[in-house]
Amino acid sequence: MKTTVGLTHDPRRQCAWAVYWFGEPDLETGKQPKYTKSFRYKAEARTFQSEKQAEFDNGGTRDKPRDVTFMELVDQFTETRVAPLSHSSQLGYQNTVAQLREHFGSIVSIRDIDRRHAEKFMATRKRLSGNGKPLASWTRSRHLMHCRAIFNAAVEWGYIVSSPFAAPRRRSGSPLRVKGRSRPWQHIKPDEFVTLLIEVAAVQKKAGLWLMYGCGLRAGEVYNLTVDKIDLERRRVHIENREGTNDVPPFTVKSDGQSSEAKRRTVPIPEAAIAALIEACGQAFKAGGFVTLTQERFERVRDHWRLCREGKPWGAQTAHRPWQNRDMVNSFLRDTKASLRRSGVDV
Repeated sequence: MKTTVGLTHDPRRQCAWAVYWFGEPDLETGKQPKYTKSFRYKAEARTFQSEKQAEFDNGGTRDKPRDVTFMELVDQFTETRVAPLSHSSQLGYQNTVAQLREHFGSIVSIRDIDRRHAEKFMATRKRLSGNGKPLASWTRSRHLMHCRAIFNAAVEWGYIVSSPFAAPRRRSGSPLRVKGRSRPWQHIKPDEFVTLLIEVAAVQKKAGLWLMYGCGLRAGEVYNLTVDKIDLERRRVHIENREGTNDVPPFTVKSDGQSSEAKRRTVPIPEAAIAALIEACGQAFKAGGFVTLTQERFERVRDHWRLCREGKPWGAQTAHRPWQNRDMVNSFLRDTKASLRRSGVDV
């Protein structure tokens, strides 16, 4: 197999210097395709020759990448990288892809999309509502994250050499440098938490607040928690995936880019939370074994899960979609903020 990048000179040509190299051998014939690139000046040819040789020595592809359209790339990326993600993540990618397709078109070759085009795309993003307000930095950063994931995959698959959406090296005003700003955390002091517990009457809500405040669980984890996952004797709670049944929807530990299995964990329960959890566990049999659901809420969840399995919309949904962890609870954030305000905590 020929691996050396060569250099030839033909004074009869206007671009007299030519760099040549050989691709991967054909599996049937064993022949290697030959590629050339011409230059007018020897110095340019020498530089390209050394860069090409270094690229091959570092494992770079020897053959010219296949010309792939944007929609071909999107179809492959969706099938391999987006399909395993959560429903909300899939919707985010669909939004970005729709805007990319509107901006570039479906049949454009991804090799024709350069950094200038990428910067123009990011600079022209606007709110879908059309109210004229600037696009939130968080939304802009999500678009950029999706674009980088899509075109980084194209680099990995050998379709392009580099991603046009890669972060620029220099610190400049490039639209490709975006840092999403999240909302500030609402820090609750211990005395404020005690006041909040006094304001909340329902046993299930008290137990849920203790699991979040005392154990650091997410709301989706708390409202999917069943009695068998709480060990009151050893004072610990187990967070792990649950398969769906006819009566109970599934639960998947939020993975944040990691395998959900890697997020399985056991969390200690503070002594102060035991009394509330004992009382909530004692009433859980009325709610299908769910510690923080009332009987009424469990029956509603069961009806929604039945409609979901039948491929129908439920509740406020106008179209069917996959079940999500947060579908176990309704208006959690609104109710918690209202309780905080009634207890005198500034939110």
